[in-house]
Amino acid sequence: ATLSADMDSTDKIVAFLQDARAMGLVVLPPDVNSSGYRFIALPERRMRYGLGAVKGVGEGACEAIVRERERGGIYTDLQDFCERTSSARLNRRTLEALIQAGALDALGRNRPSLLLQLPEVLKATEQLAREREAGQVSLFGASDTSVGLGVSRIALPDANDWPLEQQLAGEYATLGHYLSGHPLDPHRIELAALTDCTLADVDRIWRERRDRRGEAQVVLAGMVGLMRKRGDSQAFVQFEDGYGQIEVSFFRESLAECAALLTRGRILLIDGSLREDEYSGGFSLRAKQCWDFQQLCAQQGRRLSFNADLRGHEAFEKIEAVLAQFRPGGTPLRLSVRTATASGTLDLNGTQSVRADPQLLGRLRALPGVSDVQLALQRPWAGEQR
Repeated sequence: ATLSADMDSTDKIVAFLQDARAMGLVVLPPDVNSSGYRFIALPERRMRYGLGAVKGVGEGACEAIVRERERGGIYTDLQDFCERTSSARLNRRTLEALIQAGALDALGRNRPSLLLQLPEVLKATEQLAREREAGQVSLFGASDTSVGLGVSRIALPDANDWPLEQQLAGEYATLGHYLSGHPLDPHRIELAALTDCTLADVDRIWRERRDRRGEAQVVLAGMVGLMRKRGDSQAFVQFEDGYGQIEVSFFRESLAECAALLTRGRILLIDGSLREDEYSGGFSLRAKQCWDFQQLCAQQGRRLSFNADLRGHEAFEKIEAVLAQFRPGGTPLRLSVRTATASGTLDLNGTQSVRADPQLLGRLRALPGVSDVQLALQRPWAGEQR
């Protein structure tokens, strides 16, 4: 009820959802076959996301979707959905928002496929509406009435799924936050090799490492959130990693060095002093140094390795097309390759080396036939006295 009452306030929605998850509640994504306009409480400590909390989807459109579902049963595919809700006149922008928010996931192979199919489905839906208005019967109307549109099924294209970063960007644009994952998720392996812990473990790290001053030196990874500044000498940044949040303070020297990196949504590694925060009852971090994760990959990447099963259709061409976008670079490759007739390891360097980048890792991990993508990174502070 509280979530439904504040659906127009993204900040409140985010805060309430964090509270819900902290209580052990499961938040199910929006779904045109299950959701109502408002949030719905379900058995077994679950709740279903309300369609009304998707940006660009009005109350009238939501109610029309629910009414038709109650009348005619669940929607079977994108064609069926668009034809049955045509009287609600959902425009293309609204439908794209529903797709990016994940509300139509049950109606297609994946979100990029649904977006690719949408223009043809809308075209067919509009044609059927014109015929009905003119009192005409579709040429194919009697041949296949099981199809949602009442016409022969259109040959609709499919596309490979997006990297998680792109999927989450769509959710952020339509929901105001990340629902099906976190932007750090694709990089957990690399970040774990560079950091001391996640924000879920700071209490343990502080107890193990605290010195006589009540501080513990630690390196954390996370995303920059809201920032407040006090003149040119102090800044306080909300820092989160999907497991928790912490306030990071930057003072004159560290602020001068890191100010250009403190932009919202940027993934950073921060080296600093962990201490108890008497005001909040938790912890805060006083920053000494910080590094941009994207820059760190390019500068400290020692080798990129992955498994490549080349037996699939055009698998090699798809892998090469992704790698080509990140050449030239200074990070060599090691591929464990399998073909129809042989398997082995292939080392590539020189002109075949790549520019190590988080986007490259995400795109490789999204390709069929590619697995176990790992970037070996050297800590930039290796050898320093810490």
